[in-house]
Amino acid sequence: MLALFPRGAVLLILVGIFFVPAFQAEGEKEGGGKPRVYNLIVKEVEPVDQLIRERYGRKYDVIEFRKDSTYVGAKLTKSRFPNPVFNDENVEVCGSVHVCVVVTPGGRVVDPIIFRSANPLLEGPVLEALKEYRAVPARLNGAPIATVEALKFSFGPPPRRRIDR
Repeated sequence: MLALFPRGAVLLILVGIFFVPAFQAEGEKEGGGKPRVYNLIVKEVEPVDQLIRERYGRKYDVIEFRKDSTYVGAKLTKSRFPNPVFNDENVEVCGSVHVCVVVTPGGRVVDPIIFRSANPLLEGPVLEALKEYRAVPARLNGAPIATVEALKFSFGPPPRRRIDR
């Protein structure tokens, strides 16, 4: 076989065999268009789904689907909770921040969108913490896919537990 093909051609053919199908399996782009991202629809009318369509639809080709037996959701593997936040009076800021992120087929967590926040002071630390997040990507029919995931960060003291005798 080496006598028929120059050494570089054999390497190029092998690279094409192993790497081109892997890229297509990720489903990043189809025909040079926008990258594809999947959004799992759990309930019929959710305001967050409308936000996902509007905001992520500008950059991604958003594909909505319902859970089936071939879908395995993304799982966070590396995360950290932001440090407590204090206001100008040195009082701890309490509340929650709801954020949507895209988990890429490679497991990176990118493009955060805050869709609900109890206090603007909490948003910066959440966005900083998300830069370190990694995940096992979701899979559809066995292939890794990019998905939109919703996360909630709650700040403040933990709820008190009642201790019975």
